[in-house]
Amino acid sequence: MAPVPVDQRRQELVEAAFRTIARLGIRRATTRAICGEAGMQQGIFHYCFRSKQELYRELIRVMVVDMVDAAVTVPDFGGDPEQCIRMSLLRVWKHATENPDRQLAAYELTTFMLRDKDLRDLASWQYRQYAEQGERLAQAIEAATGTGWTVPRPVLARLLSSGMDGLVLGWLADRDDEMAEAALDAFSTSVVALSSQTPGHEPARQPSAPSS
Repeated sequence: MAPVPVDQRRQELVEAAFRTIARLGIRRATTRAICGEAGMQQGIFHYCFRSKQELYRELIRVMVVDMVDAAVTVPDFGGDPEQCIRMSLLRVWKHATENPDRQLAAYELTTFMLRDKDLRDLASWQYRQYAEQGERLAQAIEAATGTGWTVPRPVLARLLSSGMDGLVLGWLADRDDEMAEAALDAFSTSVVALSSQTPGHEPARQPSAPSS
């Protein structure tokens, strides 16, 4: 039997770590517990990750990038900024609420790292990733619609990441879908209010699907 590639092992360990942290909490999510969840021998962990800190970074990277990947292919609404903003934030929201274990693990990671002086820089790195991905989303909306913003893009990026972060945490606590979606709609309205169409700009078009 051919050996399993390291990249595949890493991916399996990442998914197992999300499940283990959500179920047991981060302090009980030992390498033994994570490997057990993944159905691997514990020694395999150190072939895939140099340390748990490296695993933590990968957990954060995977969660944030995947969530924004769900939104950055902005649908074509004829260059309508409001529709694009609302649909993009809805996609981020759907991805987050469809993966609650990942979200819970992320919040556990944040508080755990903030309390450990040796890991505190990872918490700062985590939120820089959120802001960078928020900026990536803003750029995708700009490219699709030609919109500008009434605030600097880094400020908008922090607003996007902080707003979605708080909405998801609130939903994890009470699982009140109706209230959460109403709050998401209000948040989307506040983001739309910060957009400003650039005169004379021709929005980028999404490529058409090939005809069959």
